[in-house]
Amino acid sequence: MKLNVRYQCMQSTCPDENVEANIAVVEAAFDLNPAETALVLVDVWGGHHIKSHYERTGRIMSEKIRPCIEAARACGIAVVYAPSPHVAEVYPQWTRYAGESQINPGPDTPDDGWPPPEYRRREGKYATLRRPDNERMNGYTGSLPDWWHIRDIASSIAPEPEDFVVATGDQLHRLLRHNRLVHLIYAGFATNICVIYRDYGLQAMRHRGYFPMLLRDCTTAVETGATVSDFTITNTVIADLERWFPTTDSAEFLAACGQAG
Repeated sequence: MKLNVRYQCMQSTCPDENVEANIAVVEAAFDLNPAETALVLVDVWGGHHIKSHYERTGRIMSEKIRPCIEAARACGIAVVYAPSPHVAEVYPQWTRYAGESQINPGPDTPDDGWPPPEYRRREGKYATLRRPDNERMNGYTGSLPDWWHIRDIASSIAPEPEDFVVATGDQLHRLLRHNRLVHLIYAGFATNICVIYRDYGLQAMRHRGYFPMLLRDCTTAVETGATVSDFTITNTVIADLERWFPTTDSAEFLAACGQAG
């Protein structure tokens, strides 16, 4: 399959031209073997405690990600759900590539005492470092709606028995190695948090030697009051990620899958 992508690259011909103003989008076409490709779905949850984010991700999953999953299955691309450890363990598929220590965890490894416990708890002389949870309500004591809880993968894109579910980056790597998969195409949430920083996210897998790609319209960031009107954080993070990771969109992915099929 031939997948059209873009990335950010310096457009200069001499040292004096090597300036930020010359960093611009480059388009390319990648040749991918579907049998060597995985669609990796990061934290595609059925709930979230930020209501607007929950509603927006729900629309993206049903309108954008679900067609990509269906197309991937049809053309032989592996579908891999990476929904965080406590959610992964809801699904029987997660044990397929889990290590023994994951399935039968032993006692926590003792730490060496640093940073000090007082610092970790933001107590004593470190108390001024303490801050409220930056995404939750202050002082609310009422009941919480069902959508608040992160318990499972969204029902609109629930995994099929033949799909994969992983809890960690180690598990994802074992799955990829066993199935001889090298091309990773990412979708999921949030663009500025888990998609980047999870141990199965973009940066971690890049450091393992993979060359991940991102579906731009199959992700969104957690925005703020100053950015949610035009999705500044989402767009800025994607542009920054394109310095390291090629991106494409669901239309290009569906077209490539259709040609492969």
